[in-house]
Amino acid sequence: MAATLPHKLFFVHAPRRSGAVCLTFDNGPHPEHTPQVLDVLKEAGVPATFFVVGRQAEEYPDLVRRMAAEGHDVGHHSYTHSEAHLTTTRQLLDEVRRTSDLLNRLLGEVPPLFRPPFGKLTVAKLLRLWCAHQTVVLWNVDPRDYACQSPEEVRGWFASRPLCSGDVVLMHDNVPYAAEVLPDLIPRTRARGLTFTKVSQWTT
Repeated sequence: MAATLPHKLFFVHAPRRSGAVCLTFDNGPHPEHTPQVLDVLKEAGVPATFFVVGRQAEEYPDLVRRMAAEGHDVGHHSYTHSEAHLTTTRQLLDEVRRTSDLLNRLLGEVPPLFRPPFGKLTVAKLLRLWCAHQTVVLWNVDPRDYACQSPEEVRGWFASRPLCSGDVVLMHDNVPYAAEVLPDLIPRTRARGLTFTKVSQWTT
């Protein structure tokens, strides 16, 4: 499906000829780990895309504002990150509206980028999201950092699977490893002749 739909509707990865990769971070903002990730990205001059959970954004609004102020995309990831199979289409769209309204108040614009919890959607949910003018964003690279036991484990995963042009990388800023892994991952990726970009550069 991703190969046939416009990127503005459904996005998994960019064309391999793009020469860039996109780092994305889910489930924040987190009061400790998100600032560390932002610090690393700022020092390295790397733009990224954050998919924030509404209730976390409501609790830590200054971190959401910082994401936007430092040039990152701010997308959303529902309000509660509830289990996909327990969430009806109506409930999901209610969470999308609630989080969109919150981010509009914080940032002055409605976020068009949405990542479904666990990456799972039914056809009905997908159609309703499109009617709500949401770009559904998934990923094609997942080191499962949330399930790892150490930063060394995450580093080892990336060492065995170097990033390629067009990759969209799923990481999480509510666990501690991203900020520890990025200082190695960023220069290694640049050494492969690749740059970093944001999802919005590929979906607008």
